[in-house]
Parts: sequence; structure tokens; C-alpha cells
Amino acid sequence: MKMTLREEKNRGKLQDRKPLAYAKIIKHPDRIKEKKCVALIQLQYNYTCNFKCKHCAIERFKQQDGRLLTVADVKKIADQADAMGLASICISGGEPLIFPDLKQVVDAIGPQRFVISMDTNGWLLTEEKVKWLVDIGVDRIHLSIDGLESNHNMFRGASGSWKKCVEALDHCRKHGLGVIINIVATKSLVTSGELVKQLDFIAQFGQHASIIFAKATGAFEDSKDEILNSKDIAFIQSLHSKYNTSTHLSPNCGYEFGCMCFKRHMSITAHGDVLPCPWIPISMGNIFKEDLETIINRGLSNKWFSYDSKFSCLSGNCDMTFYKKIMPQIDKADTYPVDWKKIKWD
Repeated sequence: MKMTLREEKNRGKLQDRKPLAYAKIIKHPDRIKEKKCVALIQLQYNYTCNFKCKHCAIERFKQQDGRLLTVADVKKIADQADAMGLASICISGGEPLIFPDLKQVVDAIGPQRFVISMDTNGWLLTEEKVKWLVDIGVDRIHLSIDGLESNHNMFRGASGSWKKCVEALDHCRKHGLGVIINIVATKSLVTSGELVKQLDFIAQFGQHASIIFAKATGAFEDSKDEILNSKDIAFIQSLHSKYNTSTHLSPNCGYEFGCMCFKRHMSITAHGDVLPCPWIPISMGNIFKEDLETIINRGLSNKWFSYDSKFSCLSGNCDMTFYKKIMPQIDKADTYPVDWKKIKWD
């Protein structure tokens, strides 16, 4: 399977701008053949945030006590990831634009050796801030826009948020900051027709949209009625032929990964726990106690996350086996995230 034109274009730019990162990425096909990790690391560096979104996946992580990541820890993680041939790190939170040490975090990752992206709600994404992000080495933002104006503002709990995001799109285009628009697809957003209306609206900006299936985790644990069913997901997948969109089930860089856990995506919490993805709160190990490669290999050896698995999105209800067998164990656990050794995997 070939890469999309968007992926080929991005890779061409990367070769000139960040040759060290590019050199790792072009070796990914060999790593995939060897069933090794080529994941983007979502780094939940700090949970400080200026919003209180209805679907926030890290709501319970914010309530944890204990050691938090430091800039020195970030450098250690990045050094280990670089040695493994990994090439992409996404700074997340919380809201990174309110981190006082954001530049130090970017410097610790190493802008020349990684493609650096950043999750953001867009509230502080002024033109000046966009220029600054480009200057310090951030390649792309993942900008959260959930529906049209009134629905987005309600979902995010911030009047005026939608307008700031739309203004930010023009700033990013002007100054060359890459954008992926993240859309959390709830059942109501799909069945009301608003998702399609949103896609029609954002088409004018020419940016790619990543449609994320709503998950009943974090602050959304009690919103199971908003979780998509197989019909909803099939409809979303059908939109790719008309709109510049993808989901985490879409082919990625020419490969069909199905569930991307540890293969193409993974998360590290602010407390050092390594998760299969942001929506599966199971710690496969902690970087304060073990090296990153050991933890990743443990994840890849798990039958649910391995290259040999045939599963789709495990944290949603795309695969009902995992949803019914593993996710309820998380709900009943006395720790969060749940230690992998406490899960009955079979």
C-alpha cells in the first residue's frame, strides 16, 4: 500500500528541514517488517490546563500523587527513543501552551532529531505564539475542534474557544506551522449531521482532520451513550473518500496497523507510566523504573497489541472482545492506571 499524497509531501519537506529525523523515518519499513515499534510517543508532560473538557481522557490522572516528569526525564526518554529509531514525539497535557518550561521541553526532545508535534485547545494560539512555536522547532499542532461553534464551545466549556481555533488556522497557514484538526466524534455529533457540516466548513482551510472515536474513559466514563457503534464507525470511514480525513484505523504511512497500540502510537503519563494509548489506562511499565525499550517490547509481546493481532480500535467498542473483557477490569481496579500485572489478559 502506498502513502497518501499528503504523507509524501510531508516527508519531502522533512528531508530538507530535519534530515536526522528523516533518516530514521525512512528505516521504518524495515522496522515494521521486523515487527518493531515505529510509534509516535504522546508525552503527557504536565496536566495543568485552562479548560475542563467534557471528554477529557486524563481527568483521573490529574488526581494522582507522586513524582512528575522533569525536563531531565524528557531528555532521557527522548535519548532512549532516538536510540530505538523512533522519530516522532507529541507534547501533550494538559495544555502545553501554558507550560512555563515548554521551550526547555522542546530542547530536551531535540528538534533536529524528532518530528515534534503538540496537542492544543487553541485558546492561546495567537499569531505571535505560532511564530514562536515554529522558531523553537515545533513542526505541527493537533488542534482540537469538536463540531461547529455552539457545540464546540459547550463541549470545551469555554465561550469563544471555537473562534480562537478558526483564527489560529489562518495564523498557522501564514507561518508554516503544520496542523492536524482533531475531532472527537461522539454519537450525537455523527447522528445529528453536525460532523459532516463541520467537515464542509473546515475544508476551506485545506487542513487534514483526524476523527477520533469518543471513548468512555476519563471524564467521559459515564457517557457510554455517546460511544459509537459499528454503523457509526463505518459511516465515518466512508467520509474519507470525500473529505481530507482519517481515523486511527486508517492506513498510516502505507501500512494497515489496525489497533496502533505500541506499533504506531503510545502514551507516557506525567507520572512516567507507559500506556498502550491515551484511552487505555493500563501501565505496561514506568520509565522511572525501567528503560523505554523494555516496556515497549513488553507491550508488543502482548497478544492484544502485537503485530500479529487482528484487532481494530481496542479502547472504543470496535472490538467488543477487549471492550467487554479488559475495560471492565479497569473500572473495578483500585489503582489508576492499572498495573499490567493485575490484568487478566486471557
